[in-house]
Amino acid sequence: MYKDIITYELADGVTEAHLLSVAADIIKNWMSQQPGFVKWEIHKTEEGGYSDIVYWKTRDDAKKAEAEMVNIPNANDWFACYKEGSISSKHLFRVGTFE
Repeated sequence: MYKDIITYELADGVTEAHLLSVAADIIKNWMSQQPGFVKWEIHKTEEGGYSDIVYWKTRDDAKKAEAEMVNIPNANDWFACYKEGSISSKHLFRVGTFE
């Protein structure tokens, strides 16, 4: 399993409800159709920022989807949710699971 973790702040005037609505459209119309996509979680931090965790079967699946981002329907609506300069990302590979 491979995970992309993206942290960001919302752009001025963008509500959490709008973010979730745009994300639902992205899932329905693009992300769920990408090979290897597992799920996308959106989390809010105590400080008011956001962190997304996107789960992929493999790193290659994530990289292919990243290359396809130019084909996202209504991508401008999605990107407009993010405050300019606030986005950062990390990539995690699972090495063990303990339950």
